[in-house]
Amino acid sequence: MATRGFQSVYHVESPIIDDSKLENQILGRAYNRFVPEHGFTRQSVDLAIADLQLRPENLGGLFGIGLQVSDVVNELIMYHLKHTRANLSKYHDEAGRLATEGAKVRFYMQKRLLDNVPIIKYYHQALGRMILPTNLGTFLTELQNLSDDITYYSGDKSNDFAWYSKRFALAGAFVQSELFMVGDTTPDHSATISFMNDRVSDIETLGYAYNSMEEWAIFNGISLVNLIKSQLARG
Repeated sequence: MATRGFQSVYHVESPIIDDSKLENQILGRAYNRFVPEHGFTRQSVDLAIADLQLRPENLGGLFGIGLQVSDVVNELIMYHLKHTRANLSKYHDEAGRLATEGAKVRFYMQKRLLDNVPIIKYYHQALGRMILPTNLGTFLTELQNLSDDITYYSGDKSNDFAWYSKRFALAGAFVQSELFMVGDTTPDHSATISFMNDRVSDIETLGYAYNSMEEWAIFNGISLVNLIKSQLARG
């Protein structure tokens, strides 16, 4: 698994998704128009290709790994994760009016969670693929990127072991909140937001449990799989 090192103070604002690339145009069309109806499936990508009036036979190596079903679905899930992470940059002005780092963390976490709403009924499909052994490292790295962005946008500039600890604790809180959200039927997912706020409060009260990337990876790689398997088993 790739690490980002102590980079928070030098956080670079680079494009998360390159919309000029044809593969991202296809994934974006699939995600925005077809995933809400058909889920994270090859069908959503096929419909996007047709909608863009492209010829599938000319796209064999477009995603770098071919257009096999499992590969394309993984790319579609990763598009969701990167697209929703990129969306956080829209809220900097609003977040800037909040007084504390903790309030900003909660604000960005809420915005990110609510971006799941259009596809939430199919999110179990994405979670099930994320925990496959061949996929886990890639998706954990993207989760790490999300927690890094949220803490940086919220005003944290730490560049020592606290960098690891805070981000990894928030990553765990976010995953727990997403799993809660899958089964949440409250209006506007208010129970999910309350659950997330409680998890962030726990972090603020109890501190951060991890002192290195290796420690977090060992614990959370196992914990994430077990959490998601438990949620999927409950349906």
